[in-house]
Amino acid sequence: AALVGMVIAEPQWYKSREGKKYLIEADQKYNWLAASQACSRRNLQLVEIKSEKKNEDLVHLLKSVFGRSTDLWLGANDEYNTNKDKHRPFYWSASGNRMDYNNWAQGGPNNANSNEHCAHICSKTANFEWNDLPCTKQIGYICEEQHAQNVHRNSLHEKSQKVLDITSKLFNSQQNEQHKSMEKINRIVNQVVKKNNEITRHLMRMQQNLEHNSNGDRDMKHPNRELKSYVEAALQTVRDMDAELQNASENMYNKFSKKFQEAQVSIEHILGNKN
Repeated sequence: AALVGMVIAEPQWYKSREGKKYLIEADQKYNWLAASQACSRRNLQLVEIKSEKKNEDLVHLLKSVFGRSTDLWLGANDEYNTNKDKHRPFYWSASGNRMDYNNWAQGGPNNANSNEHCAHICSKTANFEWNDLPCTKQIGYICEEQHAQNVHRNSLHEKSQKVLDITSKLFNSQQNEQHKSMEKINRIVNQVVKKNNEITRHLMRMQQNLEHNSNGDRDMKHPNRELKSYVEAALQTVRDMDAELQNASENMYNKFSKKFQEAQVSIEHILGNKN
């Protein structure tokens, strides 16, 4: 006998226009607890809708998926309150927060027969409004990423951005200091080259004078002394420039070391390693 494969429908991921991702199960076969467990097995939670903006974003997505209102579990219940007052409190199960924003359909939630304790998007409404329903009713569901995961991800992103800002400032500061040092080095090198050219020209003049005064002119009795004095002055200039360069390098290192330590302390504070 031929083996006939069975195709098992799987819930599908969708992304809203606001970039939120939702796992939507359209099959009408899950009670509220089963839907919640189906989300939990995937490290997700039944959707929490805490603002008009999020509701409008989700409704826009559901319209594109289904075209019309469809029965889908939300992540809220009234903790099995027997009160039929439509203003009785509902709570989002994943976060434990009381429902402040709502999109109840007209007349809801009425807790008919005192057993409608779970919130869902109702197929009988015109624009994906909510209603209460017995938690044992079998419908579809909507999952989203867990609230704790979102908080952790946002916190991690914020910390990463702060660390990136600090390291970028440190890098830019170091680049700026290096640029200043290179300008100083170039200036010193140019001064050394200039001084070397002056010595060369002076030696050439002395050589010319010696050639023109080969008979022992009084002005040329002490050429070696004059040359020695000029060279010593030039060497002192070079030594001064070298000291200036070393001082600049030391200052650059000290500045960078201080800024690096400050950056390290800031990063450790951001990451929670220090108070």
